[in-house]
Amino acid sequence: MTAAKPHDAAAPVVTTGAGAAGADAYDEVDLAPVRTYWQLVRRRFLRHRLAVIALVVLVGLIAFAVIVPFLTGDLYKDPDLHRVWAAPELQAPLGYDEIGQNVLIRLAKATQTSLIIGLAAVLIIAGLGSLVGAVAGYVGGATDNVLMRLVDVVLSLPVLFIILMIVAFFGHGNVWVVIIAIGITGWTLAARLIRGEFLMLREMDFVFAARALGAGHRRIIVRHMLPPATGPLIVACALGVADAVVIEAALSFLGFGISPPEASLGNMLTNANTYFIRAPLMVIYPGVVLVLMVLCASFLGDGLRDALDPRQKIDVK
Repeated sequence: MTAAKPHDAAAPVVTTGAGAAGADAYDEVDLAPVRTYWQLVRRRFLRHRLAVIALVVLVGLIAFAVIVPFLTGDLYKDPDLHRVWAAPELQAPLGYDEIGQNVLIRLAKATQTSLIIGLAAVLIIAGLGSLVGAVAGYVGGATDNVLMRLVDVVLSLPVLFIILMIVAFFGHGNVWVVIIAIGITGWTLAARLIRGEFLMLREMDFVFAARALGAGHRRIIVRHMLPPATGPLIVACALGVADAVVIEAALSFLGFGISPPEASLGNMLTNANTYFIRAPLMVIYPGVVLVLMVLCASFLGDGLRDALDPRQKIDVK
């Protein structure tokens, strides 16, 4: 009886096992989902719990600041001397202030004013910073040196005193003067971020390809280089909202911001500071809203920074 050769019996087993393992590996690769950059950004952001909570709270504050003033109109200005320091009731859950104004309605209007100032100032910061940074990073050379020295000069100035001077000279208590003053003094960080991104992107192959195909400088900057450079700018804008809200509150607290009967968090804190012993809650209400806005903007900026970083890894399953 002839014995079977060792390689005749072993070979099929080894081959089958290797083939099965290879097939499983290929199946695993084929089944791996393909996600776009923004899908990965969303997944990374949702993994940042503090940023998600901050986004929910910020949306709630925005809804509060939009819906209540829309339903109540100019009631936040109306005093009622018969209800001075009156206790909370159904139509005024937070009570009344020193001249009988509804604190809840006034707080909603103050939140709206502060959010408008913060968001509008950030738009100016983003626009001016992107323009200066894009030109400096794309052109380079002497233009880059001149623009960056301009940035250094602005950074060396005492920002708060410059804002106080602008507001005092051009419109005491005017919302738009406050917005412009904050915007034209806070664009330097955005300019440096965009410049850094452009210095890196201008050496990329797709920029050389666009230039070889005859694309103009404006098209290359706006269409090809600016979109991939907006990641750090988005983070800076989120953090800039917090800075703008704090600056507005400081201006109003010092008497250079929004003046009564208009409402802002800063002038509510100023008025409540006078009556702190008698009504300490009048300080707590705008103070809590201000702290929440600043914390939410900061946590949102941290979450966006991590989400927009392509080096951050996530579970693909």
